[in-house]
Amino acid sequence: MRFETTAANAAKPDANANAAVSPKPPTPRFAYPEKLCIYHAGTPRITFLACLKISTLFIFVFFGFVVSPAYFDREGLSPTVLRTTLSAIVPMVFVAYTTSPFVSFIHMRLPPVARQSEDMLRRFARAIPADAELDITTMSFIAKPRVSRVRLSELRPVSRRLGIVNLARDTTAQNAARKWYRFRAVGEFNAQFNTAKRAPWVWESVVGAIQKQRA
Repeated sequence: MRFETTAANAAKPDANANAAVSPKPPTPRFAYPEKLCIYHAGTPRITFLACLKISTLFIFVFFGFVVSPAYFDREGLSPTVLRTTLSAIVPMVFVAYTTSPFVSFIHMRLPPVARQSEDMLRRFARAIPADAELDITTMSFIAKPRVSRVRLSELRPVSRRLGIVNLARDTTAQNAARKWYRFRAVGEFNAQFNTAKRAPWVWESVVGAIQKQRA
């Protein structure tokens, strides 16, 4: 009797363990990620622009805080001091003005149905909803990535800054809600040369949808 009782008690954990381990439903496999890169500016262009921004920052620091003060201590307020000061400020302002809208990447958030296959993604791209979310990555002044999450309905085709800016959105309400010490929201974008390899036709559909929203 003791042997039978011990054997029964020993068998109970195994039975409970088998009952606890239930078959898990198979994890659905998707052909595309949740955030699909639909726009890529190209690695050479991104690298060059990042190096240009950092180099301009070094030039500003060198001429503004090393060269100009040295000439000022030796000559006082002179044309040389003015030239060195302009050598620090002008490149920084020019690079900041012309490169701030540059878009490095654009990712689109896909619904599960659009991630299943290329055919389903093409169907989704042919009728992209207005509330589709885009994560647009630009560069800050120090070449740090800045991600702006926008809806497709917010973008408008424009031509500003001598053609540098081709997409824009209204950031008035967003900037009003931000603290004074925070950077202003990015409202102008330059996305013109797409080198995405996987699904570049999605970006073409997005551009077509934006063109239809021209105000």
